[in-house]
Amino acid sequence: MFSKRQNIYQILFLTALLGLIPTIGCAAVSLPTTELLPVVPGTPETRSTPFIAWFMDLSADAYVEEEYAVSGLANIYGYVNDVAESPEVEVIDADIPYTTRILVRRPIDPDRFNGTVIYEVLNATAGWDGDPIWQSNFDYITREGAVWVGMSTKPNTVKFLRDGWASWPLVTRNASRYADMSMPEFGQVWDMLNQTGLLLKTPSSADNPLADLDVERIIMVGYSQSAAYQVTHANSFYADAVTPGGDPIIDGYFISAGGDNAKHVTGPASMPESLPNGDARNMLLGDAPTFRFQTQTEVVGFSAYLVRQSESDNAMMRFYEMAGGSHVDAEINVIGGQALVRDLGLPPSFCPDPVVPYNPIIIGFVQSALLEGLGQWISNGVEPPASRFMDLIFPGGSAEIALDAHGNAIGGVRPPQIEVPLGTYLPNNLGPGFCFLFGGFDAFDDETLGSLYPNHGSYVSQLVREITRSLDEGFLLREDAATQRTAAAASEVGQ
Repeated sequence: MFSKRQNIYQILFLTALLGLIPTIGCAAVSLPTTELLPVVPGTPETRSTPFIAWFMDLSADAYVEEEYAVSGLANIYGYVNDVAESPEVEVIDADIPYTTRILVRRPIDPDRFNGTVIYEVLNATAGWDGDPIWQSNFDYITREGAVWVGMSTKPNTVKFLRDGWASWPLVTRNASRYADMSMPEFGQVWDMLNQTGLLLKTPSSADNPLADLDVERIIMVGYSQSAAYQVTHANSFYADAVTPGGDPIIDGYFISAGGDNAKHVTGPASMPESLPNGDARNMLLGDAPTFRFQTQTEVVGFSAYLVRQSESDNAMMRFYEMAGGSHVDAEINVIGGQALVRDLGLPPSFCPDPVVPYNPIIIGFVQSALLEGLGQWISNGVEPPASRFMDLIFPGGSAEIALDAHGNAIGGVRPPQIEVPLGTYLPNNLGPGFCFLFGGFDAFDDETLGSLYPNHGSYVSQLVREITRSLDEGFLLREDAATQRTAAAASEVGQ
């Protein structure tokens, strides 16, 4: 009986012998092995469920969620010419074993699949996995029939699955589910992502969780810290990470709510995890179809504006800054809190005591429209809207977002609510912990509201006009526009 590692070596040898392994510099993309991790009902001590399993009933959307352990051998890379800030990489340590996990949310009926895999680099900021792109866009993903795949991609989150959650004091659970998880080195992440991406495009493999589906395109997505992984992947791995037929493993990137630093390809084993400020490799240098999406929080607060100019000159790049949007909006605060309560026994918010109400503008409506636009660009060559930047001013030399008379941002992608405001939409909140990420809302007083919207009809008509504009510009989808029109009619503004 061969061990899993021996099986991996056999696969590597045979595929190399047959000439089926594409190269990344000096490296090779091989297929990993997978193992289904079943859901086991029972008592708290015996039941076994995925960490951050979706809290809604996916069967209502004719979807199913599955979890797989993914095992393989990953290289560690270094930059060929770090002094010149070149993105070219070479192998500095080869074939280090790993076992991570992927969550898969997919249509039950293969005929519903639209050909797109949304491949999320799960967010590691809290020390455990989060799925913010799914949280913001699950309505769109399930409505369109796409597949979502999320991977644990950082040593501390893989270790949390194995050791931290197993001994978590607030929730009793079966500790054996993730006992085999292992990711010794940060730098393994690039091969982990490429190998699983290649697997998802290899229908002949018995290890492919999507073997019954015709995967036409994979869009790598990530939010906040995860955006930095995507920039490094696009710069150093996209061009050479190809299928045996020569097609890209990753067909495009949706890079959301990040800052101005990419990840160092080797990571914290021998240097800081992120590239230094001003490094040329913080910019998107590749030629993959790529959208950068930023909320108002990141443009100045995360110094995201610093990557604007170089990237806006890239014909394969679009940059969309969303006026009035915040890093965490009121909807995501509620949705994300479900896993905190169920899986960790924590309070349902990282900002339980905001100084002002949460920002009510929903960023997912714009994100979903952009995901659709990126998919159309990749698959059909449909030219996406031009980049949209918020206006900046530099009093005293420091960047600030220009504001209108109501204190709202000027320029950028303009959701209907920023053009027909009910108050000032703030990119940050005040309060303990992560409150600065949540955004806030300072409602207009009755006098201001009355002057802007003398009656309910005037408010609804103005908002519906702006909803139509957003739809026409490509920043709102038809189904979501209908949802917003219904909400406008049901509102109490002007009544």
